[in-house]
Amino acid sequence: LKPPNDKEALRSRVAGHLLEVLENKVGKKGLNLRYLAVFVATLEHLLHGDQRERLKQSWAIHSLKPEGTTDVPGLVSVLDVFMAHYVYDSQKAASGYAMTLEDGLREVTEVSRVYAPWSNIHAFVQEQVEKQKRLSRSALSFEDAAAAADNVLSYFQEASGSMCHDMEKTFFSLMGGETGRVKLRDLRKYGGDLFRESDEYLQELGALDDTDPAEPYVYLANYMLGPSNCDGTTSFYDLCCPNECETHKMHLEHAIAHSSDVVSSITGVVTQRLGKPITGDALARLTEISKTRAGSFPVHGLSFAAWLHSMFPHECPKPRAADFNGMDGGMVPDAKQDFQATAKDKFLDW
Repeated sequence: LKPPNDKEALRSRVAGHLLEVLENKVGKKGLNLRYLAVFVATLEHLLHGDQRERLKQSWAIHSLKPEGTTDVPGLVSVLDVFMAHYVYDSQKAASGYAMTLEDGLREVTEVSRVYAPWSNIHAFVQEQVEKQKRLSRSALSFEDAAAAADNVLSYFQEASGSMCHDMEKTFFSLMGGETGRVKLRDLRKYGGDLFRESDEYLQELGALDDTDPAEPYVYLANYMLGPSNCDGTTSFYDLCCPNECETHKMHLEHAIAHSSDVVSSITGVVTQRLGKPITGDALARLTEISKTRAGSFPVHGLSFAAWLHSMFPHECPKPRAADFNGMDGGMVPDAKQDFQATAKDKFLDW
């Protein structure tokens, strides 16, 4: 799907270019605190600017001037269109800022029909607009819209996360769900309005185990982290299901940093988080991984990612070698992978 114009195409490459500049600057040595702080501050500035530009577009297509004002129903419509485009864009039906009021209202109608949390989001929009009206005690300005939009987006993140948990519950209820791997036909049959992606999409995502073509399976973690489960997409980021595997990695990295015996530290953390000891085979594989790189442990590498998947199949995705072809081989994932490329024209329309 091509961006609607050259400016949007350039904007969509800014975050990637920023990362490339950072990689060239620090090479394989990693980030120090100063570079990390600069990167985060720059990215935060870009994200906030992107949000305001999208809101400005919704304000403008309602025939409102930058310094103009509107009433409560008018601002509710501005924010509805703003949020609907945010959700609708994630399904790759549209892109960027460019839209007309007719398109925006059509997106509101479509999203209200297919997106379960929309009624709650719309109610929260109304609540926030009424709040801004009480605070301003006059006609509502663009700054009132921006203040309300900040709160609505925060609420939206919570609503998106709850949908992810509902999907996980459905997955766990199926036969084999506790192993993080279920039959595709069961997912199609009992998933309701969820899990409607095409086989081609699932395969490209790495979520489909078609070792037996007659009875393919789906990996929960790979599926949940896919772009079809993103509820909001902008030029700079995708609002997707939380990566719970990162929580495990955080605990592991902390333990490794404070220990001279990496294998024992990892074993201790995993045992604690699993609530049971790891098997002898798992310990043997972990020991082999620890020997692959002298002086350091490949905590973000392909081999350890596969090991984590075997330990935490619900949360950690099954890795593919093709995803680890970056600047440091199999030691870290390829940062240049296009996350949304998998989604383009590969999953069913809403």
